[in-house]
Amino acid sequence: MFLNVDIGAEDRVMEELAAIPEVKAVYFVYGPYDIIIKIDAPDIEKIRSIVRDKVRKIEGIRSTTTLV
Repeated sequence: MFLNVDIGAEDRVMEELAAIPEVKAVYFVYGPYDIIIKIDAPDIEKIRSIVRDKVRKIEGIRSTTTLV
């Protein structure tokens, strides 16, 4: 999953993402995205739930792109 975050919020957002049990990896990157995360879930419905109910609720995340 690719994320764009508010300037200056990267470290806090990365910490909050890392605290989500299904998030298995968090990387700070340069380019069109700010952070890349890897989510481990058994099916698309669980991924949808994690993205909607956990990831997108983190303050400072401006946009997300999910690849399955």
